[in-house]
Amino acid sequence: MEERVRKKQFRKNINYKYFIYIVAIIALLQLLTLRACYQEKIFKLPEKLFSSKIDFPISELTLDITYGEPESRFMEDSDAYMTEEDSAIESDENQSNDIESHNLSDIQRDIVLKALELLDEDIKYGYDVFPDTGYPSSNVWISTDVISVTLRDCGYDLMDLIYEDMNEHKEDYPMDIKGRKTAIKYIDFRDVFFQEQFFKRNALTTLPLEYDKENENNNFLWQAGDIVYFQFDENNPYKDLGGFISPNKNNDGIPLVIMISKELGKVREVDKLLEYKIVGHFRYPPPEVD
Repeated sequence: MEERVRKKQFRKNINYKYFIYIVAIIALLQLLTLRACYQEKIFKLPEKLFSSKIDFPISELTLDITYGEPESRFMEDSDAYMTEEDSAIESDENQSNDIESHNLSDIQRDIVLKALELLDEDIKYGYDVFPDTGYPSSNVWISTDVISVTLRDCGYDLMDLIYEDMNEHKEDYPMDIKGRKTAIKYIDFRDVFFQEQFFKRNALTTLPLEYDKENENNNFLWQAGDIVYFQFDENNPYKDLGGFISPNKNNDGIPLVIMISKELGKVREVDKLLEYKIVGHFRYPPPEVD
């Protein structure tokens, strides 16, 4: 029995040794295989990997300023980088200075500036009714809207003023031309005929209806911010168009007019003071007399 156990243990030890030999041989073969397949390779970065294909001028990469230069030189260089906003501010200041040269009252100056702002807005010609606001709440305007909106923004609400004046002086506002007996507040102040009637009653009216190029007093008689109305059909006052005298003039020194019409399509400055027939010329609010 003891002999049988020794033989069994001997065979077990031999099997274990064979297993170790086999594993060692397999590992050696793998090592030899890897070594036979291995080739040393050296990778080099391109010499121009970090160099630009474009030779930028030095001025685009660095500030061309030498320390110790006079401050005035730096200021001159910085002026070249003025932004569009800076240009717009400078333009507004120049425009304001130009208006100041017209010797206008404060309210006239405000009216002129507001009217000029309309030139840059996306306003189209067309008629629509605005029961909630009276004033146009969209970009669709008629000529009287240029006048009423500008004056409203300067503190003169024509919707209220004209409605009150119509009720207090009905004889000056014949409603039969509208086919009704009472005024409608949100409509009538935009009516060109009623708007003209209001200014005839409440504005400075002793102003000429024809522009005389030889008159030395034109700067006073035709001031920027004056309201003018043009007639296109003497039998139909509803075809009249209104606008403001502009501070800008043509090459002959004749003032331009800020207005909108179907023909113009949008609010523009036009040279029409001698071309259209003037039927109304007002200054509102009327200047205060000392």
